[in-house]
Amino acid sequence: MLWEAIPSAVAAAFSPSTLLIVAGLLGMAHPLRNAVVFLVTAATVTLTVGFVVVLVLTGTDVDNSSKHPTVPPAIDLIIGLVILAFGLFVARRPPREKKKEKPDQREMRLLVVVGLGLLLGSPSPLYLASLHSVAKGNPSTGAAVVDVFVLAAIVLLMAELPIVYYAIAPERAAAALKKVNEWLARNGRTIGLSAAGVVGTYFVISGIVGLA
Repeated sequence: MLWEAIPSAVAAAFSPSTLLIVAGLLGMAHPLRNAVVFLVTAATVTLTVGFVVVLVLTGTDVDNSSKHPTVPPAIDLIIGLVILAFGLFVARRPPREKKKEKPDQREMRLLVVVGLGLLLGSPSPLYLASLHSVAKGNPSTGAAVVDVFVLAAIVLLMAELPIVYYAIAPERAAAALKKVNEWLARNGRTIGLSAAGVVGTYFVISGIVGLA
């Protein structure tokens, strides 16, 4: 169900590391080329994972006569526990010390950019939770494709928006990205952990209720 999947996707989209990488790429030589290659690579991984996960999870609905099969509630519970465990792991890690900013106009190799895209495009627990929400609705093939594209677009917002803004107004985009990164450095950890706690708790409760 797409309406249930969107909150998890929005939470997954909150990725300060993605914004930091995009901002770095846009500050180097060939900014748009590198940023677009990064985005395309990350989108390819995100979409591929999305299609595979929805296909596999939809296949678990072996009882078509039941709107809520027995397996998905168990997956709800597992995904919720994974999200909460991930949030606890991040919370226990000490915050990273802020490094001094150094202007960098060196050219980054495309292979490195592709590697960053593969890394950041890998699925997070929150993205997997949103895919599971879609699969629970047992959508048709066409609807599933549309849903996965919508979720992928949401999850990659922190890469998409800065690139579009930079293409329209490079100087203003660079100044805005600097301010946003400074704000995220102060508040990003708290917001991310809060989102993980809310989404994880929701899926745990949903799983327990479904299995009861």
